[in-house]
Amino acid sequence: MQRYLFVVLHIALIALFSSSVAVAEEAGSLPDTPSVKTPTPSVQLSPSNAQVASGMERLLVGIYMNNRLEKEDTVFRENREYWIPFSIFLDKTGLKEERRSAGTAFYPTNIGVISFNTARLKEFDAVPCISFTDLKTTFLASPEFNQPLFAVMLTIPWSAGSPRKMAIRTADILAPDRSISFIGIEASADYDFNSDVNRNLQIASGGRLLNGVWNVTAATERGSAFTPSRYHWTTFNNKLALRIGTGYTGSYSLIGSTNMTGVQIGWNNHSIMRQLDAGQDNASELFLNIDANQLRTIEGNGPPASIAELRFDGEVFQRQRIGLDGKFFFENVRMSTDLRKTEVYIYLRSINEKPFKVIDFSQSVAGRALPQGELLIRGGLGKTGNLLIQQERVNNADAAFGNVLYGLHSRITLEAAMQLNPSAQSSDLLLGTILSPGANWNAALYGARSNERGAADFRLEGHYTNWTAAYWGTIRQDRFAYDFQERDINHLFRWGASPFRQLGVQIIAHYEKLGDRWPAHYVLPAVSLYPFSRLTLSATPDDFENYRYEAGIRIGDYNTLRTIYQNDIISLDYQRNFSNHFNVRLLNDYHRIYKTNITNLLFNWYPKENTNDLIETAISRSASSFGIAGSWTRYINTGLRVALQYTYQMKTVANITMGDVNANVIMPETQKNVALSLSWDLGWSNRGLFPINRNAVTLTRGAIAGSLDIGNETKLSASDINNISILLNGRQMQQQQIDGSFFIGSLKPGIYNVAVDPEKLPIELAVDQKERKVEVKSGAVTALTIPVYAEFGVAGFVGDSSGNGIANVLLEVSGKEGISAVKTFTNEFGYYRADTLRSGTYRITPVSVGNRPIANPRPVDITIKDDFLFDVNMTIVVPPLPPVEVPVGEPAP
Repeated sequence: MQRYLFVVLHIALIALFSSSVAVAEEAGSLPDTPSVKTPTPSVQLSPSNAQVASGMERLLVGIYMNNRLEKEDTVFRENREYWIPFSIFLDKTGLKEERRSAGTAFYPTNIGVISFNTARLKEFDAVPCISFTDLKTTFLASPEFNQPLFAVMLTIPWSAGSPRKMAIRTADILAPDRSISFIGIEASADYDFNSDVNRNLQIASGGRLLNGVWNVTAATERGSAFTPSRYHWTTFNNKLALRIGTGYTGSYSLIGSTNMTGVQIGWNNHSIMRQLDAGQDNASELFLNIDANQLRTIEGNGPPASIAELRFDGEVFQRQRIGLDGKFFFENVRMSTDLRKTEVYIYLRSINEKPFKVIDFSQSVAGRALPQGELLIRGGLGKTGNLLIQQERVNNADAAFGNVLYGLHSRITLEAAMQLNPSAQSSDLLLGTILSPGANWNAALYGARSNERGAADFRLEGHYTNWTAAYWGTIRQDRFAYDFQERDINHLFRWGASPFRQLGVQIIAHYEKLGDRWPAHYVLPAVSLYPFSRLTLSATPDDFENYRYEAGIRIGDYNTLRTIYQNDIISLDYQRNFSNHFNVRLLNDYHRIYKTNITNLLFNWYPKENTNDLIETAISRSASSFGIAGSWTRYINTGLRVALQYTYQMKTVANITMGDVNANVIMPETQKNVALSLSWDLGWSNRGLFPINRNAVTLTRGAIAGSLDIGNETKLSASDINNISILLNGRQMQQQQIDGSFFIGSLKPGIYNVAVDPEKLPIELAVDQKERKVEVKSGAVTALTIPVYAEFGVAGFVGDSSGNGIANVLLEVSGKEGISAVKTFTNEFGYYRADTLRSGTYRITPVSVGNRPIANPRPVDITIKDDFLFDVNMTIVVPPLPPVEVPVGEPAP
């Protein structure tokens, strides 16, 4: 209502002002000064500083700053530009001129010093004014004229005054500089009851040394020698990085890469952290990630104990259960070697359900481009192969490479590379550019010379709202890179469109001529149809021109049926979710040519609705045999997982994965087999060993590991502390906590506020400190122990001798040596409650009633032992009211 009255008042004043001017003109008595007065400006300007306006409109308006009415005054409008008095702006924002230089005034704010050329001011009625344009561009305000309010609205994103100096944050718990940060063990063994036990072991370790991060991975397979397969030490700052150890020359895919042991260096004139940080796991051979074609790790986040499913063009290639820290890792996935769509589907409990989310990891050549002015230089020198492996050491050769990328323009990146070719005993040369000819188009053109022969590579990508297109063409002369290379012409093309939401169509073309042969020569369509939300139909060709036909339907909320036809095999896949903790899957594979049939029935079950345990059973039936398999997977904590599997005469056509032990690793002729796998990651920190996920402790990232420890005697144990949320800088982290232990990885170096969300803590437990400041360093694990204490309470009634409740009684609960622990008051009915009391002996003393001390109070002694106390009642004598003092000469009441 006030807003509308304000508008009406403004309109009335303007009308009155206009009438007064008209009357004065008719009478010939128009005053020399305007009828609306403005205050004398506090800005000192010489006539040469400000422009003088001619032809303008005066507006009496309200001036709002950050939605608050500051003043009602006159502003001016000239040629569609609004102007407000500069003195009002300075006064209401609190800006003070710090100094002046050649007509430029400097105003300090909390975000920096704003400089303003006062010659841009303009005088209206002898009042210096500033335009909306200058308010927006120079003072970073957001000016707006609000017509309904008839007001000027200013949004000011800063406050006046000198920039605040950032307080130096100090950590309560420092990150360690230990030489060892983690130890990881991957062990597996299987036995077929005929031959010896097949054992495999991999040990990975890493830490910090000499201001750098080191990693070593060693493995043995089937009784071979235990040999370090990867080892390197890396140090870096914001612009420069150095690595010593194993790696590879990895440049653009046209000239390939060579494994090497030696020294690598990288420098970026802006920051090298983006190349260091992208796609690293703890033992990655990748030094600087500038090539989407390099072997890399697909990693991401999902709910703990859910399922991550890697798909290429909709076809499932790998599945894994997400760890308790909420991280998934698909290692050594070669990206962008073709134009496939790469996605990860996340399922909360079962692949039968609708995906919780879908993450697109499809690569683009644009990911290789650099911002304008950025320069990246990288190079290396050493020997080919792994110098610690005897066979590779005997056959090694010199290895060297250099690579330069420069962002010439926001749409153009130039690249040049050179590397020694051990096969051809010559140097490979590469020149290329990455272009962005439009907002929706990216292109790359490369040429290379190797072994005195040439090659060229061209890529083009386009995407719009309803369609995408991609082309990749490569030509290599014969003997390019090595002597037995045949002439290779390869063209890949994909076009996809979604004319409406229920339909997706593709054209897939592949033309390749290798010497005189045609490995691929086709143009094929693909289609995905979604007639309604529960039905999907698709037909997609593979690289061998064989179509995969698939139909899927969701029946109700708990049933899914899929039919697949590919390579003369008809597969039927039915899945039923009986609950969140029990699922059934029936698979039937029928070979159309050989008339054979295999049926598999699978069950997976989370005992006691606990996602830390998973039991899976499979029954297989064919025309001539019967088989059975079972597995048990147990997540003991964040860093320890055990999986056990037994199979007997299992025959599978479909890819059945059980308990993280893949059934397909068992040879078809094996009648029975038992397999055991163990994964154990331990973080070695300043407070001992803690369970971690070592893949989340990387070259550029660190981690926090810890536990919630019960600090006093109670019947509760660590097994009662599960699924408690850990807050990092106030945000809940996606990790699952078991038996009081927790782990948060992939954290950038810095200081974090770590707190416990008490929502899921047992009601008896409380945290003694709201939050802790914890330091994180790259390649290190910072450990902390958060004490929690069992706390209880006491409740009762305070009354008089007649049993009437007494309100507002102050009770003091004191512990040993009479130290006050808790103070509380009775409510209007005489009941009280005192909380946050740990097990022990206490004394409850009534102190006062309504600020009137209780004479000779009778305290009550209590003992709290692992439980709450109720009906601790007491009777007191209510102290009398103080006498009323009557002033002299006035009658008593």
